[in-house]
Amino acid sequence: MKTIVALGGEGIGVEVVDATCELLAAAGFPLRILTPPHGEAAQKTHGAPVPDETKRLCGQADGILFGAAGGPASVAVITYLRWQQDAYANVRPIKYYEGAHSPLANPHGIDFVVLLENMEDLYPAREGDLEELGRAMPELCDRIGKRVNEYDMGRFAVKVVSRRGTERIARFACELALKRKARGHAGKVSCVTKSNLLRRSDGFFREVVEGVVAQYRDLAYEHFQADDASRRLVRFPQSLDVLLCMNLYGDILSDLAAEAAGGLGMAPSGCFGDRWAYFESIHGSAPDIAGQGIANPTATILSAAMMLEHMGLASEAQRLEAAVACVYRAGKHLTRDQGGTATASEFCKATLEALG
Repeated sequence: MKTIVALGGEGIGVEVVDATCELLAAAGFPLRILTPPHGEAAQKTHGAPVPDETKRLCGQADGILFGAAGGPASVAVITYLRWQQDAYANVRPIKYYEGAHSPLANPHGIDFVVLLENMEDLYPAREGDLEELGRAMPELCDRIGKRVNEYDMGRFAVKVVSRRGTERIARFACELALKRKARGHAGKVSCVTKSNLLRRSDGFFREVVEGVVAQYRDLAYEHFQADDASRRLVRFPQSLDVLLCMNLYGDILSDLAAEAAGGLGMAPSGCFGDRWAYFESIHGSAPDIAGQGIANPTATILSAAMMLEHMGLASEAQRLEAAVACVYRAGKHLTRDQGGTATASEFCKATLEALG
């Protein structure tokens, strides 16, 4: 019996996590599902968005499933699960399932992974006032010689690229590509940067990645500038395998890739560290449709399948994904974003029936 902690977050996150947990329980998988307090409700009742007891349960669990973040309290939950636990590798599978509502003329065969480095680049939000930066680094200038202290009042953000952080995400990418190659995929790492303009930061990321990939002789390698990569996601998505990005580029490109394969409602993810992992859909809390029961739970179900595999329940994970694929092929119980009329619970019921 494995233990998972389910944290809905807010908005549709609560709905899709609840529906997915009901599906997992009804499927008879060897799971004990815990739903400790978190987010805004926990802030009111316990004085913190992630109470100590919730942290303890997460630390002891075999798997953690999260719904969606929106306001400050649920963002605080993500901060705990991701950044405070050093979950540096954000794995976002992009896969087309026959019957999904893709805008592409030929989406068949889309099956790759966007891999984001979580801890560095811009997303941890190292920001401040330009005046402070000008005082601290008065000689800092751009490529045409304009110093920071020559700007008017404003803000800055720091982009961090370290050797250690880049090496470990590059190794993760290579190991992931090897696993995928063993399953019949290309065994290729595609690095995405803007090294043509950001030569010291992005150029360093590219340099370090290429040094690591060179140690994996069974893998192919290529590099794209971020704007070129976005074009390739639409024009040649079937040619990709593991797309390695810093977090800003990866967050943008993974949304584009998800839409090409059928939509954000179908896009799962898992965040991995050396001692920690948690799983979530990549979509947000969607307050415009929250509470209506019409959100697509596919991304959360597929995130749960990733979680099951991580927990050592590979057979259950494969069965769950196969059941989702069966529902899409049948086309009778699809949600509104996929051109159907099914509610989240109806989609999950159909998935349960497909499990047999």
